[in-house]
Amino acid sequence: MNELEALALALEVEKAELKFYIRLAKKASDERAKKMFLFLAGEEAEHWDIFEEKFAGALVEKCELPAVDMEALDRLLVKVEEENLSEVDAVKIGMEQEKLTWEFYERAAKEAEHESVRRIFEELAKVEKAHYELLKAQYD
Repeated sequence: MNELEALALALEVEKAELKFYIRLAKKASDERAKKMFLFLAGEEAEHWDIFEEKFAGALVEKCELPAVDMEALDRLLVKVEEENLSEVDAVKIGMEQEKLTWEFYERAAKEAEHESVRRIFEELAKVEKAHYELLKAQYD
């Protein structure tokens, strides 16, 4: 996967995570859990902005729009049946999702052609790992 493909995939992952955390915040009855989910949604929105800016810059340079690998996207998103999802299960799913994302960003950083893209992926891998730790602390 080249870095443009990784950036396109990252945009889709961040969008899915943002929507997921907003839905969880709406459903949460525990105020602390609601605040945590809203915090995580805000973080994912910031990641979206970073990737969107970098992606747009890379597209201008290369003048091409890579298609998102839907199979890869599917592997990066935890399947969730939200109908009767408990808050505890939601936190566990969030942990799993954040771990998938941070590991993807670590791989993408290693494969990035440009130093600036590598640094973004490395930084966001750290942030996603911190999200995992936040969710784990809530779970514990």
